[in-house]
Amino acid sequence: MNNPLSLLRPAACLLACAALATPLLAQPGRPETRIDPATGRDLEVYPPDRLFNHHHMKLVIDLPDPATPHLKCRQEIKLAAIGTQRSSVRLRAGDRLSIQSVKINGQATTFTHDKGTLEIQLPTAGSPGKPGVPFTITTTYEADKPGGRGAGLTWSKDDNDTPEVDFMFHSQGQPESNHLWFPCHDFPNERLSTEIIATVPSEYQVVSNGRLCGVSRHPAGASDPVARTTYHWSQAATHPYYLVAMIIGRFDVVDVGGPDTARPGLWMPVYGPVGSADVIRDSFSTTPDMVALFERLFDEPYPWDKYANVICRDFAAGAMENTSCTTWADFGATMGKQFVEPTNAHELCHQWFGDLVGYKSWEHLWLGEGWATYGECLWAEHVQGARGYQRTVFQNLARERMTSRGTAPAFEGMVTNRYNDPDERFMSADNVYSKGGVFLHTLRARLGDDAFWAGVRLYLDRHKFAQAETDDFRKCLEEASGQSLERHFDQFAMRPGMPRFAVDLSWDDSEGSLVVVCDQTQPVDADNPAYAVTLPIYITIEGHEPRYVYLNTDTTHAEGRFKLPAKPATVSVDPNLTVLADTKVRQPLAMLLRQLEHAPTFFAQAQAAESLAQMPDEAAHAALDRLALDQNTDPLLRSIAQRLVASRGD
Repeated sequence: MNNPLSLLRPAACLLACAALATPLLAQPGRPETRIDPATGRDLEVYPPDRLFNHHHMKLVIDLPDPATPHLKCRQEIKLAAIGTQRSSVRLRAGDRLSIQSVKINGQATTFTHDKGTLEIQLPTAGSPGKPGVPFTITTTYEADKPGGRGAGLTWSKDDNDTPEVDFMFHSQGQPESNHLWFPCHDFPNERLSTEIIATVPSEYQVVSNGRLCGVSRHPAGASDPVARTTYHWSQAATHPYYLVAMIIGRFDVVDVGGPDTARPGLWMPVYGPVGSADVIRDSFSTTPDMVALFERLFDEPYPWDKYANVICRDFAAGAMENTSCTTWADFGATMGKQFVEPTNAHELCHQWFGDLVGYKSWEHLWLGEGWATYGECLWAEHVQGARGYQRTVFQNLARERMTSRGTAPAFEGMVTNRYNDPDERFMSADNVYSKGGVFLHTLRARLGDDAFWAGVRLYLDRHKFAQAETDDFRKCLEEASGQSLERHFDQFAMRPGMPRFAVDLSWDDSEGSLVVVCDQTQPVDADNPAYAVTLPIYITIEGHEPRYVYLNTDTTHAEGRFKLPAKPATVSVDPNLTVLADTKVRQPLAMLLRQLEHAPTFFAQAQAAESLAQMPDEAAHAALDRLALDQNTDPLLRSIAQRLVASRGD
């Protein structure tokens, strides 16, 4: 799912993040969420049992009248017990589902449907319920407005004044909402193949996962005065229940794929509002290039039969990565390519990370959302080069620096099973989107491209069409790089917050040494020890080749003295952002001004601008003012300077 903040322009994004951070910064702490204080009961969320292997679901749907949100449904689920004989099957099923009958292998059986749970009794005679023996549950039911904005199946009314704005249905299953419109094991630790066969009035279309197997026309007649059409979609490769999608509506449809694109042979339809064909054709025109890029980087072919993008009304998020069938809010047809491309890259990247390789639980959500956010960075790198990549990474770092200020044990890290509702996992301060994306960047910077991508490809190959957890990814990176990464993951994925470094740089002329003093200013205690990291320091000296020195620190205070052949012209602390940290640097004004102009990376330039803002020197203020007004400088760097000038308040 797309992070709504990613739709904002850079300057607006930084301001929005500052607003979001305010409640957290004002909050001194909160009660421990691990237990219920009254009873001592553990409140951590663990994956439910998988007592059955779910093999296939066929869902047959009839929509008599789109003006009424009422569907007639028949569902078949093929499954087999795991481990031991089972006497019943328990599925989640929304209260708006009216269950009429349930059969096991064609024979009626007893069931109960109460408080969102459908419990089906298995016959004592015969094979159903025996381990490894497949059987089929057939459930006939009707669904009456089974969901609402942002959950289950949303029904959008027509607009009598705008004929092209007609009735529409769209599903939203993430995190656990698809049970509102069909019974299922509604948790990400199950995969199966799925099939949707939906009949609708002929002026409407149906879009779903996988391959379009057929379209059958049913002319109007004496028994039914309305012409109807049946759409048969089949998702043959397995995926989680929450990624099952169905959209019913009237659309303009364009195919942005084709033999002359960067990725021939893949159907890439875009379904947009009636009248939007030209806009969506342009906005999604780079989709084939994105597919080709990710296939090359991941060394894994696009795994599904098609890649559709479907624009929906009343969509509650930015976009959603349903398998082979991404759904969008209406900005996909209104805001143009500039705003569509980052989200397009985000959702497409999910087709590998989240869909092809899923999560064993929402605890490991960052493996999808962090990767999808990093997919935006990879696309920026492809289109704009290293600087575009760095800008995109920095925007995510800026969000995290403002919000990721919690400490253990009261706050959770990015990887956690401490939540009251799975929706909370998408909105945490240690954010699965922005922190996850920056964390992946730091892993790539630490390991180097060869080892990083080798580990990523191993992870995809080893866990495709299965569910994974954070340790699975770490182990693949370790196997490819030879590095031990447990501490790194513990510090930056499992632990809340981030290191806050205050670095002082000075030159000791008497011994010809650069003196580096680094203090960790974040809270440090028994639950939050000092971070153990290595800070690379990039140095330029007139008449000499640039060089790196390294400061190792695992304490609140660290010092290093580095002999050099002459006084440095510029010094940049961690210019490639190898450590996920908020680093403030103090150094002489002349060195800062040179760094601002000649820094090796965007990260180092932004660091120089922020350092200027900390100085009480009028010359530093004047330099920052000039940067804020310079129309020829990098737009994001200028917006950073403008924010810093505004916060100065003079």
